Amino acid sequence: MSKLFTLFFFVGLFLSASAAKENNINGSVIADGKPISGAVVYLLKDTGTVIVKTTITDTDGKFSFTSTLANFRITVNAMGYNEFTSSIKQPGLPIEAVLTASEKLMTAVTVVAQRKLVEVKTDKTVINVDAAPTNIGTTALEVLEKAPGVMVDKDGNISMLGKAGVVIMIDGKPTYMSNADVANYLKSLSSSQLDQIELITQPSAKFDAAGNAGIINIKTKTNKPMGTNGSIGATYSQGVNRRLSLNGSLGYRKGKFNIFGSVNYFDNISFNEVYLSRNIRNPNTKEILSVLDQTTGMSVHVKPFNTKFSLDYLATKNTSFGMAFSGNFNNNFFKLPTRMEVINSAGVLQGVYNSATENAMNINNIIGNIYWKTKLDTTGRELTADIDFIRNSSDFNQTMNSYYYPQQNNPAESPYILKGLNPSVVKVYTGKIDYVHPLKKNAKLEAGIKASFVETDNNSLFNVLKNNVWEVDPRSNEFIYKENIYAAYLNGNKQWKKWGLQLGLRLENTIMNGNQITTQQKFERNLLQLFPTAFLSYKASDISMFTINFGRRIDRPNYRDLNPFQLLLNPFTYNQGNPNLRPQFTNNAELGYSFKNGMITAKLGYSKTTDIITDIIRANDAEKVTYQTRENVASRENINLSLGFNKSLNKILTAGFFANIYNNKYNGIFNNEPLDEQFTSFSLNMNNQFKFGKGWSAELSGFYNHKNLLLAQAFIEPMWQVGFGVSKQVFKNKGTIRLSARDIFFSQRVKIDQRYQNLDSKFQQYSDSRHVALSFTFRFAKNASNVIRRNGGSSQEEQNRVGGGNN
Repeated sequence: MSKLFTLFFFVGLFLSASAAKENNINGSVIADGKPISGAVVYLLKDTGTVIVKTTITDTDGKFSFTSTLANFRITVNAMGYNEFTSSIKQPGLPIEAVLTASEKLMTAVTVVAQRKLVEVKTDKTVINVDAAPTNIGTTALEVLEKAPGVMVDKDGNISMLGKAGVVIMIDGKPTYMSNADVANYLKSLSSSQLDQIELITQPSAKFDAAGNAGIINIKTKTNKPMGTNGSIGATYSQGVNRRLSLNGSLGYRKGKFNIFGSVNYFDNISFNEVYLSRNIRNPNTKEILSVLDQTTGMSVHVKPFNTKFSLDYLATKNTSFGMAFSGNFNNNFFKLPTRMEVINSAGVLQGVYNSATENAMNINNIIGNIYWKTKLDTTGRELTADIDFIRNSSDFNQTMNSYYYPQQNNPAESPYILKGLNPSVVKVYTGKIDYVHPLKKNAKLEAGIKASFVETDNNSLFNVLKNNVWEVDPRSNEFIYKENIYAAYLNGNKQWKKWGLQLGLRLENTIMNGNQITTQQKFERNLLQLFPTAFLSYKASDISMFTINFGRRIDRPNYRDLNPFQLLLNPFTYNQGNPNLRPQFTNNAELGYSFKNGMITAKLGYSKTTDIITDIIRANDAEKVTYQTRENVASRENINLSLGFNKSLNKILTAGFFANIYNNKYNGIFNNEPLDEQFTSFSLNMNNQFKFGKGWSAELSGFYNHKNLLLAQAFIEPMWQVGFGVSKQVFKNKGTIRLSARDIFFSQRVKIDQRYQNLDSKFQQYSDSRHVALSFTFRFAKNASNVIRRNGGSSQEEQNRVGGGNN
């Protein structure tokens, strides 16, 4: 491990020492007054045609370089437009490239440049998934594990900059699934479907107020070029088990119509080996009453089918409308054979429980969107409306057979045989209207309203076999939850020469109703809350910028976390919801610095969360059972410092380095005893991109997460990973072959040590994390040129409410 620390340390010093020699060159590409995304920009010496660097414009049509050139030119190529070449320029003022339409139609598309892996912008950090060869053959969750400042725990819960409570979005829309279902969904989403991952640590008032640690928006691939275009691809990955991904897309744009569709099939076989040792103690004397040693070998087979369709229509020069549909249809099958040894306080084996559990889960997640957008005049006034419908349904079938063997190894009692059927349906309707009003002297005002209506129905039906007769198990329960959220926001910003100011205020009214049909318990709650935001920026020079921001946010309980039904792993371990959960509130403040357009970044952040929702593990010695639930147990203070570096060192190597150090402190009352825990930890992330001649490129990446205080009760031991990949452009740059190796040293193993009150436990998990993957992608196009697609959707906050990160 010391070698890994040394590698990160010296690479960080080397990269930092290389930073101060270059100038920043930036600009934008437009045509007909609109930004052009995906245009290829070449940086040339002031004479001749020698290409020094290349890049691709972002969704706002902007580009940037860092270079030592004192005099230079740029050339811009965009399909459907004539080539643009500037006059000789010097670093300093931004460059505006105005393109003119070409009368020639291109019959093929050629990929001539690759996007940077990490793009640091003023309001977010963007990860370009395809830029990393080691992302092939992986899942969306595994891609997130490598993202700078992001950590994923053993249950798939995601934290950012040391803070839990991240809102996960897919194309700006919620998934409406439980925490476990969100993790399973991200595990079923192949990296071949992903375009970008956006990390937003401090959203503005325009965003929903949910997510105390910010937003991670996972953007899937969509249609940008004009004409007919598409791709087909396949990935095979082999570890202990195999993975297979097949994908295809087809887009067509002509005149006022733009149509796009994609499909992806993913067949993933994996395993998890779980070792759990628990000491149950006397709450008063702390003496060990019993020891439970448990081993579970979990085999998992996931077969999702994902599809996406969108249609845009440009009705007039200023008005467009359209629709979009996406669906995830996922079949999961789990086998969980478990052996648990029961040992008394004297260390004598009392007996052995053997259980076999099989879970079959079908998850269908459908999202539909209708949008309308119009420009009201030439000053930039704009009105947008969105309506979303989301339906998430899951059928969870479970069978469990458990046998108890005493010391003599003969069954002492009848086996425990259980079967369960747990159907769940979540329906969400959301609508919003947004208005943009430009003001004089570089000022702008934004306003909007939104309403969302949610209804969930979770029905848990358990039957147990007694004397050869199936009886209803007391665990059975039906829970219906309804929630309405009404919101309005006002956001204004003003730009001076060097200063920028943005102030926002969001009002949200939440009405909640819960009904446990079986027990006839009901609750009603009504919350009216204000959420202010403030952003201040100062541009000290053309290459140096400071920012400071503040925001207040809320995390409401996940819908299914409010349901008190039990989800069994085996007869001795289960999860249980809590209908008494309250929302948690967070105040965030952040000071940031950016040098040379994000080549070097630094952030210092502080946040305080009250009524924190956290996982609690409880033990029952009489029944030899431990279970996990969620409670509001404490307040949490987080202080974090992050440093980032991303730079092209030469024509071959682009190096990236990210470090984050943070302290989490928990303070509160749990089981009538004071809870006072804090710990300082850090994480490191490194990615090196290599570009060679003749279409070859490569990547060497890795991360290290130090020991960390996990959810106020437990410590997770250090975890690290190293990966390597190569890529080759073939068939005149229409095809790409990639080969990668992930977790080369098979080091990504989870170890958790918990010591709190009457329970000590040690948890270890080993999964099928080491894989070698081979992929091939072929792209085709006819009559292609660039077009801007619109990102829309009215549902944002609800992304994780049926799951995804209120930790």
